[in-house]
Amino acid sequence: MKTRKLLGAVFATGLGLAALSTATVVEAQGKGPKKQAPPAAPAAEPPITKKPIVLIPAGIVWGMNHKQVAGVIDKLLDQAYKPIYQKTSPGVGMRALEAELAEEKSIFRRSLITFGSLPTGIDATPLKGEYTYLNKESMLTFGRESTKMHFFFIQDKLWKIIDERKLGEGNPHGKDFLDVVIKLAAVYGTPGRVLPPDYDKGRNATEVDWKDNATHLRAIERGETAAAIVLEDNLTLGNLATLRANKPVEDSGIDPDVAAVTGRSDKAAPPPDKK
Repeated sequence: MKTRKLLGAVFATGLGLAALSTATVVEAQGKGPKKQAPPAAPAAEPPITKKPIVLIPAGIVWGMNHKQVAGVIDKLLDQAYKPIYQKTSPGVGMRALEAELAEEKSIFRRSLITFGSLPTGIDATPLKGEYTYLNKESMLTFGRESTKMHFFFIQDKLWKIIDERKLGEGNPHGKDFLDVVIKLAAVYGTPGRVLPPDYDKGRNATEVDWKDNATHLRAIERGETAAAIVLEDNLTLGNLATLRANKPVEDSGIDPDVAAVTGRSDKAAPPPDKK
């Protein structure tokens, strides 16, 4: 769904997001064709929610390390398997079930990706831009049935959670991105700030965000049938410039050894001498 369509539809819901509409048609003075006013600039800060933003899953707290987050996931899996255990008789079936549960817990721990000096396959996903390299950052992923959650760490401290959600008719999360935004506005008692894509700022899709004293919440459009809910620790966000001391290096696409032999470099050639 395009940003203009999103904002126009939100206007129709009466949630008050119409003030952020990207196009307002005005009548020119005298006779002449209708003109479009320039898009209204987004607010400098996201709106404050009227209710605290709840971290997911239950038991998660900002600043947890890898082991502590894994413990929360263990309890989540134990709870999911509880009704299956109650229907399973002791013996071979019970042992197989125990092995299956243990494997699910192990899969989560093995999902750890460290963003060190080598690139990862995550760079080819929509998650690119949510992390940096060489800054002691890492990620754990929990995937089960329709659930896929990514836990991001800096210096082994949890600071971001991304919940990938499938959408569609009858889906509890919403039928489309607009539906997700409306539900979040209803839950938190205020319309969010709409941010259109801005590739220069690393924002590749439409986002709508909110915040409270501890957490920044972003809803990100992922096409027609998916969305991502991003939860970020405000304290870490305020210190990212310091925590991410190593900045990405601009790649000119020319191997340094090749540049040395051929004399080519990524620097622009000086202008010719007029003499």
